[in-house]
Amino acid sequence: MLAPNKHTNIKYSVLYISGIIMREMKRNGIIKYDDLKNVIINQVGKEIGDSFEYSLSFLYLINEINYNKNSDTIAI
Repeated sequence: MLAPNKHTNIKYSVLYISGIIMREMKRNGIIKYDDLKNVIINQVGKEIGDSFEYSLSFLYLINEINYNKNSDTIAI
């Protein structure tokens, strides 16, 4: 769910993590999936659970990022 409620920790929300992903993508341009995940885990914490994958899916669905299957990279 994208809408926060009283139990939502904003630090682990899809929107917050999506913002961090976009910031990293603007800095690097193209980045490997595992490298991006490690950067996000280092910034947010290991408790992100599935929010990283949900955030990538969200950004992909709104055409903010592209995924290259052959090289396993993500680009703006």
